[in-house]
Amino acid sequence: MGSDKVETLLQNLKNLLLKEKECIIKAINDTKSTEELNRIVEEKHNILMQLAQFEVEDFKGYEDLVYDIQQLSRTNMILAESNLKFIESVFESIFEQTSTYLSDGQVKSKSSGIINKKA
Repeated sequence: MGSDKVETLLQNLKNLLLKEKECIIKAINDTKSTEELNRIVEEKHNILMQLAQFEVEDFKGYEDLVYDIQQLSRTNMILAESNLKFIESVFESIFEQTSTYLSDGQVKSKSSGIINKKA
């Protein structure tokens, strides 16, 4: 298989990851970004499926591009996790927590969120 095809796929993947990064940053406030993220995930999957058909030798000479892709993937994962933690903390502050068990077997007492607190 051709190395031009590998380079094209890797460059397309890198471009998608850059778009994904922008969308992840905007997604907390913008539903269009969330829809765009879904499209990007599908495109990334298709590219990765195509890349999986190549042999390791086909990627020689593209180490810098692969490294950039790895770094962007890590950055996007960290941004997505941060968004999820932010959303989780917002929900925890708004809604009453249910009882949960601590690692030592004790039951954690319920806490009240903003909505559930008395004025």
